[in-house]
Amino acid sequence: MNDAHIHLLFTHFPIMGSCFGLLVLGGGLIIDNITVRKTGYVILVFTALLTIPAFISGEGAEEIKEKMEGVSPLLIHEHEENGEIALWLSEVMGILAALAFYAEQTGHRWRRIFSIATLIFNLFTFGVMTKTGNSGGKISHPEIGAQTEIRD
Repeated sequence: MNDAHIHLLFTHFPIMGSCFGLLVLGGGLIIDNITVRKTGYVILVFTALLTIPAFISGEGAEEIKEKMEGVSPLLIHEHEENGEIALWLSEVMGILAALAFYAEQTGHRWRRIFSIATLIFNLFTFGVMTKTGNSGGKISHPEIGAQTEIRD
């Protein structure tokens, strides 16, 4: 197993974790269930933690991909820039989710505000995670960015 393989394994966790966290936390807010909300926070904290190895393994994956023929350095650079932004957003999201969990646990009067802020921030983070994943996919899957014709 090389760095590129490790990177591919870990990169799915931040995208899917922020998606699942968004759905669970949103569901917990809709049905007003503290256990479901707390589960959403835990998912988001673990997502933030799993974003770190996804980002760190990117450097080794970059070194491998740069040596391959037909790989665009511009796409790699774009993905790396997106990944850095996604990392920081994810870490802030994880901290916000941990604070919201604590607010729920202690019955803090701002727990609803923390919940909604975490949900909104995670929605934005999920969008950036998706963009980052898409830019990474274009490196090895040029068909992602290709224009397609619809044929009868």
